[in-house]
Amino acid sequence: MKYMYNCKYVQKLAYNTLNRKGKTYNKYLKNKIDKRVAKTTKEFWASFIDEQDCSDKQKNQIIKELKTFFNWCVMEHIVVNNPISTLLKYKVEKSEMKFWTPEQLKQFLDTIDDDLNSSNRSIQLKANTVKILTIIGFTVGDRIGETRALSFSCFHDDKLTLDILHSINYDPDSQDFVSHTKTYESQRVIDVSEKVILAVKEYKQFLEEFLDREIPGSNLLFFNYKNNKPYSDTVLRKHFYYYCEKANVPKIRMYDLRHTYAATMMAEGKEAYMFSKRMGHKKINTTIDVYGHLSNQARKEIAQSTDKYF
Repeated sequence: MKYMYNCKYVQKLAYNTLNRKGKTYNKYLKNKIDKRVAKTTKEFWASFIDEQDCSDKQKNQIIKELKTFFNWCVMEHIVVNNPISTLLKYKVEKSEMKFWTPEQLKQFLDTIDDDLNSSNRSIQLKANTVKILTIIGFTVGDRIGETRALSFSCFHDDKLTLDILHSINYDPDSQDFVSHTKTYESQRVIDVSEKVILAVKEYKQFLEEFLDREIPGSNLLFFNYKNNKPYSDTVLRKHFYYYCEKANVPKIRMYDLRHTYAATMMAEGKEAYMFSKRMGHKKINTTIDVYGHLSNQARKEIAQSTDKYF
């Protein structure tokens, strides 16, 4: 299909995004449309989607995929206008967004610090790994897949910048460790503080002493040198949850460090446009849609800035 080819090789969408598009098409659209899409109308699609045997959340996913498909059709001059550009999504109650307060974040990092000098080398490794993962997730606000795909050479101490160019490869059939970011526009260069650069350097120094070998800058930060593969999501999640329980803080996902960053920025009084691009959002509307509903009370409960907490 020409559209999927464009998504993969032109837009360079991530594996998970492509997989979701394919599943939506195969389950809800394939062999179900009995007329040329160029002849379809908003009313046709509204009725078609309403008849699908799925949740409202999934119906919204169908709308989302169809809108991006028709936007491509307009660009390719297959249709003149996107027939569902004004089609409204179904009202779905948003799940509660999880994030840490500054006190919880500090408690978490303090607990990790207690293990950094443990006599048990495995605990040392676990503590150092979770600490740098948390620092990056909280101060950068990137997606966890992007964090896992970072190499040491992505950090530039001379310019105090970080290149976010890849995401970890979730494709089980691929031989490559990294893949495209969620969208091509998600590739970005962002500013980071000296404290973050120093933390990454100290982590690299720890690994070199731990492994008794020099680590090239091209190596991934979160790499399992026992099997020469990146740490799996399962392993990192297990380590992360271990310290959640040990620190007696709410059990959030590693991805929720991104939410913690965004909530912190809002608590700091930062406007969404100031950190939207940093997070890799193509449009500021995305940032506002995801984080704009945070209550004033929630804003009061969270941080004043990032570096002060580690």
